[in-house]
Formats: sequence, structure tokens, C-alpha cells
Amino acid sequence: MPHFCGPMSQELQQDVWKTDPEWFRPWFNTEAYHRLYGHRSEEEADSLVQALLGQEGLQQNGRVLDAGCGAGRHARAFFKRGWHVQAFDLSEASISSARNHPQVPSNKNLHFQVRDMRNLGGLTEWEGHFDLVTNFFTSLGYFDEPQAMERIVEDFSSFLKPGGHLVLDYLNPEAVANALVPQEHITKEGTTFDIHRRIHNGWIEKSIQYTWDGEPCHHVERVQALTKPLFSAALSGAGLKVVHMWGNYQLDSWEPGSPRILILAQKPINL
Repeated sequence: MPHFCGPMSQELQQDVWKTDPEWFRPWFNTEAYHRLYGHRSEEEADSLVQALLGQEGLQQNGRVLDAGCGAGRHARAFFKRGWHVQAFDLSEASISSARNHPQVPSNKNLHFQVRDMRNLGGLTEWEGHFDLVTNFFTSLGYFDEPQAMERIVEDFSSFLKPGGHLVLDYLNPEAVANALVPQEHITKEGTTFDIHRRIHNGWIEKSIQYTWDGEPCHHVERVQALTKPLFSAALSGAGLKVVHMWGNYQLDSWEPGSPRILILAQKPINL
């Protein structure tokens, strides 16, 4: 298994790309994951939310759903600006971290829950409920199931009020390919991670090997190389209109070499 710690990792060292479709479930709940990616800053999330809310047509407060919220950086940024926030992630460790963050008071207007975005059907209380739905940092591309991204976008659309907005954030596969570092070693808080990267059969993959409590461990991250046309088609199919497309968190216009695909789409107002 790609999320295994122990003697079996000898086998994995011979096949660093051994994987399974649900790689994110065990990996996101490890302390090693949070150590490796602990550099993701509160300030970056806060600046992005501030920039988005400065866009013409986006209201300054209301109800927001943050899907795939991780440890809650963006959710907290919305909350402190007066939004009523509902946020979820499939990682129990991330949601626990979000709930216990010192900036999170006991407040009925900020909720975190464990939920899988592939299983949003039947949430009738969310239908037409939100002014804004957000999905930051690439989680739409984790899933192996055919048409998973399209179905999730349709669910997001159903949760929006007429005139509401959807924000999608994804890496730009072209930029990833151009800047790909095939192998490197990263040391964080005394743990050295041996990392291999590749693009293979439409997936961007990262193999991560390290030692934890004396045991060799191995995880493989993989996300689909989803492109701008695929997102545009999914949004159109869900009845949403693309309003803006940016290439980074500073909201510069998208170009083929931009590091991100950051989209603002709107649900039409029914007349």
C-alpha cells in the first residue's frame, strides 16, 4: 500500500509509484503530511480572500460553503469578514485542527465538519442556500471515478442561490510540466522527505518516502491534469457562467504559463 509504514516499504522502494485511488484518506491524517506542508500560510489565504471579495459583483458578506477546507485557513478569513461559514473536508485530522485553531471561537456562524465532496447528494438543506461556494487548492482532481469533477461541480451549482458565485482553484498542468523537478530531498523539522515527481497517463504524481519513528514510510499523491477547457465545460454543463479566470493568487489574468487556474463563475438569476 502506498500509505504504508514498515518493512513492506522495501518493496515500495522498487516501485515508488505504487498507489491506490484513495491515497488522500490515510495521508492527510498523518502528522508527516502536516509537517511537510506546514508552510501554507494564514496570510496567503487571507490575502486571497480579501482580493476575491474586492471583485466587482461579489457581495461582501453572506453565506459561504468552503468545500475541501483543509485546516480552515480560507474559512477563517471569510468568517472574520462577517460571513456565515460552512466548511468541510474528508480529513478528520484537518477538521480537528480547524476546530481547535485559536482564532476559531465557539460561534454558530463558523462550522467545520468531516464530509466527502463526492457524497453531497441529498443535502436538501444546502440547496439554493449559499451566496458563495469555494474549492481551493486542487482537491477536485483527486478522484479516479469517471466524471467525478463534473458531478461535484453540479452539486456546487445546486447549492448556490440564483446570482451566487463559485470559486475553483487548481494547478495549471502546463506550468507544472514546465517546472517539474523529478527528484529532490526536503527536510522539515528533522524529517527528510525523498520526493519523486512525474506526469503519467493524465495524472500529476508525487512519490514521498521518509522515516517516521524508525519505520520507513511511503505515500503517493496524485491529481488529474485537469485543463482550463475541462473546467469551462464542467461549469457550463452545471449552468454556470465564467466571469473571471486568473492565473495566480494575486488575481493576474490567466496565461498559458500561469501557475494556477483560478475561476470565478456565477449562477444566473432566474427571471
